[in-house]
Amino acid sequence: MKRFLLLFYLLFFTLAFSQENDSIEDRKAEVERITSFHSDINVDKKSALNITENINVHSLGINIKRGIYRALPLSRNLNNKTQKVKYDIISVKKDGVEEDYHTETEDGYLKIYVGNKDVILSPGDYKYEIQYKTENQIGFFDKYDEVYWNVNGTVWDFAIDTISAKITLPEGAKILQNSCYTGSYGNDSQNCTSTILSDNSMEWSATNLAPNEGLTIAAGFQKGIMIPPPPPTFLEKFGILIGGMIIFLGLIFYYYSTWRKYGVDPDKPTVYPQFNVPEDLSPASLGYLQDESFKNKFLTASIVNLAVKGYLKIIEGEDSGILGLFNTKTFTLNKLKEPDQSLPKEEINLMNTLFTGNDTLKFDGKYNSKIENVVNSFKGTLAFQHDKFLNEGNNFSKVIVPILIMTVVYVLGLIISFKIDPEVEKIIGGIAVYVISLVVFFVASFLTNRVSWKFLIPAPIIAVIGIFGFIEAGNNGSELINFGVCYFFIILGFTSLVIYQYLIKRPSDEKLRKKSLIEGFKMYMGAAENEQLKFHNPPQMTPQVFETLLPFAMVLGVDDIWGKKFETMVKNMASGTEYVHAWYIGSSINHLSFGNTLNSSLTNSIRSASTQPSSSSSGSGGGGFSGGGGGGGGGGGW
Repeated sequence: MKRFLLLFYLLFFTLAFSQENDSIEDRKAEVERITSFHSDINVDKKSALNITENINVHSLGINIKRGIYRALPLSRNLNNKTQKVKYDIISVKKDGVEEDYHTETEDGYLKIYVGNKDVILSPGDYKYEIQYKTENQIGFFDKYDEVYWNVNGTVWDFAIDTISAKITLPEGAKILQNSCYTGSYGNDSQNCTSTILSDNSMEWSATNLAPNEGLTIAAGFQKGIMIPPPPPTFLEKFGILIGGMIIFLGLIFYYYSTWRKYGVDPDKPTVYPQFNVPEDLSPASLGYLQDESFKNKFLTASIVNLAVKGYLKIIEGEDSGILGLFNTKTFTLNKLKEPDQSLPKEEINLMNTLFTGNDTLKFDGKYNSKIENVVNSFKGTLAFQHDKFLNEGNNFSKVIVPILIMTVVYVLGLIISFKIDPEVEKIIGGIAVYVISLVVFFVASFLTNRVSWKFLIPAPIIAVIGIFGFIEAGNNGSELINFGVCYFFIILGFTSLVIYQYLIKRPSDEKLRKKSLIEGFKMYMGAAENEQLKFHNPPQMTPQVFETLLPFAMVLGVDDIWGKKFETMVKNMASGTEYVHAWYIGSSINHLSFGNTLNSSLTNSIRSASTQPSSSSSGSGGGGFSGGGGGGGGGGGW
């Protein structure tokens, strides 16, 4: 009898376990994913990395329609410097056969699109192999050299069942230390295993990575194996600038001809008060079009907009500091329902990135790599929707020629002044003065929607500097006269750049039209009660109108005025009636400052939580994180 019961229990649990495994496999089969990702990294003595990536995917024809794409970053932080990197594509295969592919450079990535745009794949499993070579990826430290490599990147659209990487160093190398990291960008979790294969070779692996999670590996080895790249020569640094000097005499004609063709502005439309949201724009899109750049308050406004629509709830709290002092305000977001296609693209993206694997997310002012990913993804979605439209007519590319000319003149002035090989310190110092002047100009230009006449003020200041340069050159011998001439060219170049930058911008008619509608909407929302009497039939303030338009008031910077209008409405409500925001739980609400306070507090919390850590440290010694090092990027289907 006991034997019978034992056999019965064994049979029962075997069947149950088998059904559970079948259930897991069935669920996996219902989603597109990477079933395995393996990277072979072979390092040669010239510091080049020869990489073969084997990427096996399960396709349902949803995102993987024609194939996959692989995104490789075109810069990395190496030896405490941001350096550009290049990739040579050796071969691309699908199921062991050479496959069509094309590359595009976008947002700082080299994207390899594998597949033919005219060929749609059938659902199924596919094996991709991408071979490429890259240089300038070795970290040279005081006591060791290092390969610090992000195997798959942290911006893949798909989950990864298994991932592994094998690194092989040149003969004679000996791995002294190693580490691996997993998770989203900035995460220092080490849910990975490593196996030493030989003195110069080892392998790492991990399983069950979620979308936007990666595996990063690092191996430190003795110095003297790799040959550090030689420093660039003077001509390599400035040769292209010297060549640009040839076209200097055509600068004035270039200014005039391009201004006549591209820079004559159309007339601006008249601005009238608008009582409805222009063209059904979302709060974030409206703010992005108005400011022509991203601000964290756009994300805050979108969170509030989603809360008002019932997709999430905002809960205000407070974390106690030491001895109850320096308390920190916190915000917790609770997901109430799934996003749908009625939402704008950036809000769908926001819901999907806020709540990955959890229906709750807390903003406590501390750095959180997930929140950083949320901000970057949200910003990227807005940029994808609007940057092309906003950049129409900016004609920024037309400014490149004057910049090159100014740089060429300055560098040639230094060369001629000293005749012999110039001292590196003096060249660097002189170029720094020039670069700082340009940086100040461009930063100020980008902070405004249009360069105003006030930017002409630096021109006479630099002119005075140039005059003193000529005087000083005359007092110090003929060898320094050309240095004064260099200052003179800076005066002409910078002055002409300011004027040309002012003249060459030509906003499109459509851009001016949309901006006039947004300005009219802001005119209505930002008008005081007594000023609204001038408007013809403005909508009556109600709780629904206040909440619906509050996110727009946030992005337009009139949330304090909008709150005053609502405060007036609340005071006029029946005695004893208290209005409560269903989508917000927090301290007692002062309607007068509610929108402004929520906007500033939540925006500051988002800014603090999305501050990115540095990745310039070593990784093999344990100080790295997922997403650090070279390589990485990500990918998806197309």
